[in-house]
Amino acid sequence: MAWDEWEQLKADALARRQDGMRLDSAAGAGGSGAAGAPDLKTNKAGNDTAVKALQDEIPRDTDKAGSHADESTATAVREFSGWQTGSGLKDAHAEWELQVKNLKGRLGQDKEALEGSHQHLQYVDYGVGSRTAQIKAGPHQGREV
Repeated sequence: MAWDEWEQLKADALARRQDGMRLDSAAGAGGSGAAGAPDLKTNKAGNDTAVKALQDEIPRDTDKAGSHADESTATAVREFSGWQTGSGLKDAHAEWELQVKNLKGRLGQDKEALEGSHQHLQYVDYGVGSRTAQIKAGPHQGREV
């Protein structure tokens, strides 16, 4: 990458960052935010579908995929007992089981986060609306405009 190209990329990134938020202007046409970016919206039906998948389908499939190698690995470990290969397979399988357990824990966390996201965004929206409603329109007392 040439130096001039790098400098141009940095300048472009800085320009995008500076134009990212405008508090002193109304939203653009169609209710979108600055520079035509879409408003933040949630998809309740999609969220519910994802939560259901993380609750039912994905853990079941993860268990199935995670235990797929159990029997064949156990057989191989027995066949290679006393060899380095056997102990290596046993260690690799133990790591595999740990990774499956960690994945299932992460999927559970993702499910909980999705379950709470709609409510959390609603509280944020109410909080912003409440603080905005406290702002008094018009000139401030004791100041000239």
